[in-house]
Amino acid sequence: MEEIFRLCDDFKPEVVVNYAAQGEVRNSWKWPEQWYKTNCISVVRLAEHLKTKNYLKKYVAVSTPEVYGATSENVKEGHEYYPSTPYAASKLAGELHLFALYKHYNFPVVFTRSANLYGIHQQLYRIIPRTIIYLKLGKTLNLHGRGEVLRSFIHARDVADLTYRAIFDGKNGDIYHFASDDGLRNIANVVQLICELMGFEFEKLVNLVDENFGQDSQYSLDATKAKKQLGWKQQVAFADGIKETIKWIEENWDFIRKQPLEYIHKD
Repeated sequence: MEEIFRLCDDFKPEVVVNYAAQGEVRNSWKWPEQWYKTNCISVVRLAEHLKTKNYLKKYVAVSTPEVYGATSENVKEGHEYYPSTPYAASKLAGELHLFALYKHYNFPVVFTRSANLYGIHQQLYRIIPRTIIYLKLGKTLNLHGRGEVLRSFIHARDVADLTYRAIFDGKNGDIYHFASDDGLRNIANVVQLICELMGFEFEKLVNLVDENFGQDSQYSLDATKAKKQLGWKQQVAFADGIKETIKWIEENWDFIRKQPLEYIHKD
């Protein structure tokens, strides 16, 4: 952290966008203290360093809908918090400190909560690139929770556009939900779409497994506020984003096939 503090004071950035986080829900149950160290303690330390710096004009805290717990409807900003995993609880703990700094010091923080991000260059163990790679390798893909959990997906370019807009037009202390117009999909449906686009049979290469590692059943966000206040419109339809990701993996296959496909934990 000391090196980050030094770099901040040397470069004096007007904007800090904090994407850093421990994100894996499954593994947050194995090492919860490390998730709190990254998602809470480190956030507190960075914000405490920045809170009196005149050079800082905006701090964007990149968050997750998982702080709300499982949701059965499109939730709006201000919905009650009900985290149900160490990952979600650790993210919320760091955010609550940022809220306190905003109230006491007028810390220039804006919060963004995004649906499931996807796109090229994503970590290969995530469900979309993982599915594409497993299909190309002819390996059986296990879908935990029988692939029944519901998620909304948003392309990385749309998230980048929204984040850029939040920097310039986001109101300090406010929360903005980022979600596409494509609606909710269960994971099995996502995998089936990839199989169809790549010419594989879902039933032959996918194994439905009951265990779900404590994941919430559904996250659903209402992005009306971001559309109205930030002037955002979705640019990348889901099927187009999937096709782009397939193309990226195929064009870089010689490199990608040699990379580890599992999450690698680092202390």
